[in-house]
Amino acid sequence: MKVFRLLVLYILFAPAFLLADTYPEVIFDNSLVKGVYAKSTVNYGGKSWVENVNQHLLVSDTLFFTPGNALSLKYISAEEGNWNTEVRYSRQKHHYKFSNDDFLSIRIFVKSTGTEVNDLPKLYIKQRSSTSASFSLEKFIKNYETNKWIQVKIPINAISDVNFSDPIAAIGFQQHRSSNRMQHIFIDQIEFLAKNYPQVKLSSPAILTDAVPYDSQVHLKWQLPLTPSIHYIKIYRSEDGENFKPIGIRPVQMQSCLDMVPILGRKYYYKITWVDYNYQESPFSGVKEITTKELEDSQLLDLIQLAHVNYFIENYDVNSGMYMPFRVKDKAIVSTKETGGAIISLLIGADRKFVSRQYAYGRISKIVYFLLKAQNNKGIFPSYFNGRGGVPEYRSDSPKYDVSATSNILEALLIAREYFSGDSAEELDLRKRITKLYESVNWQELTLEGTDDILRSSLPAIEDLNSPLKPTLNGINESINTYFLAMAAPKFPLPLTSYYNAVYHNYSPYVPEQPEEGEVDIYTDSLASDTTALIESQKVVALIDTFIQTSVLRDTLLYGNSLKLGEYNRSLMELYRPFLTISPELLQDTILDFKEVLNSYVHFVKRRDNEIGVGSTDSDIWGFYQHRDSVGNYRINPSIAPSSIFVDKEIGLQAILALYHQYGNVLFTEYGFRSWLDLRNDDVSDEYLAANQSTLSIALENYRSGLIWKLYAQIPELKALRESLFAKNLEPINE
Repeated sequence: MKVFRLLVLYILFAPAFLLADTYPEVIFDNSLVKGVYAKSTVNYGGKSWVENVNQHLLVSDTLFFTPGNALSLKYISAEEGNWNTEVRYSRQKHHYKFSNDDFLSIRIFVKSTGTEVNDLPKLYIKQRSSTSASFSLEKFIKNYETNKWIQVKIPINAISDVNFSDPIAAIGFQQHRSSNRMQHIFIDQIEFLAKNYPQVKLSSPAILTDAVPYDSQVHLKWQLPLTPSIHYIKIYRSEDGENFKPIGIRPVQMQSCLDMVPILGRKYYYKITWVDYNYQESPFSGVKEITTKELEDSQLLDLIQLAHVNYFIENYDVNSGMYMPFRVKDKAIVSTKETGGAIISLLIGADRKFVSRQYAYGRISKIVYFLLKAQNNKGIFPSYFNGRGGVPEYRSDSPKYDVSATSNILEALLIAREYFSGDSAEELDLRKRITKLYESVNWQELTLEGTDDILRSSLPAIEDLNSPLKPTLNGINESINTYFLAMAAPKFPLPLTSYYNAVYHNYSPYVPEQPEEGEVDIYTDSLASDTTALIESQKVVALIDTFIQTSVLRDTLLYGNSLKLGEYNRSLMELYRPFLTISPELLQDTILDFKEVLNSYVHFVKRRDNEIGVGSTDSDIWGFYQHRDSVGNYRINPSIAPSSIFVDKEIGLQAILALYHQYGNVLFTEYGFRSWLDLRNDDVSDEYLAANQSTLSIALENYRSGLIWKLYAQIPELKALRESLFAKNLEPINE
């Protein structure tokens, strides 16, 4: 498959872009789904009216400022009535905060004849906990015209009642001057820009380096110059090589993209331009010609796996090599935990020749150097860093160091240590540095007070380690991986009793009721009375300090499946996690057969979701993003069902093919599957989750070659631990 080997190698030679303070934040540029924009809301009353479908704005795919669509706003502003509509800021992972020097830019096309500037709606900015005063647009439009795209340019310092510390939630439009006439405008490209954005003229032609077809997808690659005024890449497509139509735009931080063609088996032609912040285009690139053809299932798996790996190839901080979950203009925030999945994905990429071995080595080596110098507490790292200095980035009011995140990245690095097993000086050095990181963790100082084998989930950055009611790491989830690292540690290891006491038990805080004045002392009987509130099958085993220890085993029969852990209302992703690196066959304890456990829960969740209905009549489409229907939430996480391929080949493969063939046009991109799909509300996420992308790429690799399982099994410290742990068949000491 030479064609796949070429797909992302160009990344090694592409320039690395350091984001300046001019990085924009886009509220709307395109709807991913045709018909309506689900991330909008419409409300009206009295004699006023706004065109809508299911209280959402309609999408125009024939008239737009930037391809491929815009929002249609058709309204009547009656004197005896009112209306408003909001375009929500849709980012899940980051909430944008504008500054006083920014300005809000909106492109508007006035379609209705006779619409005057005061007939346009008022505008307001909605924030998480406040809403600005509304204002008319007249003074922010230089040259008002109808039947032409015009810019509304609003300095933030001209808007009353904005809070610069409060994240953006939505841009709102509301009724202005009363009129019984129908008004119709189109709205596009809602974005915040810096006051002094780059304005270097784009005089050189764009460079389209390649166009490679894969099934109905065409992978387009370009070579960006070091020109700060490039805002977007604009893509044109033709079926005859002469008549080109704009089909999409991509932000400047992207180095390639996938385009899904309308008809498989036809010839297509592509060219691109650079677009600046004023939306002036560079000269066209040269034209690339391709012919699409259907791929076999194994080739499609190559494409899907490659796209998910590509997410981590492009989304990283150049200073630290760490995974960067989102881009902001003044920091390079990187994630400790999610970098673990990025490291393993890079190993898969190197092994499948998606990237060179040297590229993967370089990124991972940079990560290790960064961590060796980064701030830590007893060898434990915070959840996030500022990648430009190794300083913790606390995303909440309680600064802490994350034990689970640290074990995630350490485990990935130990797997990388096995992969880079060569005799070269640089690979020897990398292995030594990884071992040094592993040895630096003092696991024995991370335990719950009163025990020597139960880990706390985090360390406070300031307060006393032994402050009460700190959550613990326990249960059949990624805690298994953490305890294996802790028990196998060359220095400061935990005792082998950790495995049964932590993996097979939950620990919940015990807080006795406070007696009211004059009431008899109830503390002597508090344990007995408190246990009546617990699920009967969750027998209380012991009271440790301020925690109640209960068994995770709750044998249940649901949907024809025997469920050893009871009904599982959490995401299957949590159950998958330990077995992405640890083959279920390696856990040879005397209580559970983990291969059977995984199989039973995959079938249980599939049957449950099929019965509830996720909005599709295809039983291969399943995997609730959240198992919650009280608010009409029927989002599908497109990683859950496909990732089951390492558990049940047939179920997982059918899910992958169904999602790709039925919804690939909106769900699948150059970064893999988006984070969720809502079939009932015709909506799709415009973001990606690192946990999703890494889970699917690793699950696919273990199904196809077992690479990650094999590398994990070779780690000498963990191999010795398993031989000792499962040979002795230790029983829990606290029962």
